[in-house]
Amino acid sequence: MAMAFIAASVFAYYPLSITVSPVQPPIVFALGSNSNKPDLGSDKFITVLPGDNSTSASVTIHPTYQTTYYKDVLRIRNVDTKAYSVYLRVETPITNFPSGSVVNLTIYSSGADRATPPIANVSLLSTGTTYIESLSGGGTWEVDVKVYIPEGSSLPSSKVAELLLIYTPSSETPP
Repeated sequence: MAMAFIAASVFAYYPLSITVSPVQPPIVFALGSNSNKPDLGSDKFITVLPGDNSTSASVTIHPTYQTTYYKDVLRIRNVDTKAYSVYLRVETPITNFPSGSVVNLTIYSSGADRATPPIANVSLLSTGTTYIESLSGGGTWEVDVKVYIPEGSSLPSSKVAELLLIYTPSSETPP
């Protein structure tokens, strides 16, 4: 008599509970001292719009030829008591700007003299992730924007760079 072997399917079930408990955001955007102030051109303003929960922001500026520097248009604040490692990632860079142009975000400690070295410079003309540094609990950074458009080139149309502010309580680099 031939024996038939049937493979038994055995399943073990272990309980697992995942609790998702949202918290208020520890790192937020805030208006800088020059937010929503007059800009170059008739009826133009340095427009800064934080999102409803200050976890997003939109900045609109109106530079011209040569160097246009926008001081303290946006702030990054740590409203928590512990420090966070902060990064800026340019997801979508500004493209089709005249050759030799510069569009940089420059990060300074709150109240820092602009003659001192900045914490970081982030080019908006190429993709990449830049480590800023650790933002201490209760700390604030000021964000400046520098634009250089070479004289003699054609002024480009409006361009948008898309960035991500990334923060972590660890020292691990974000994926």
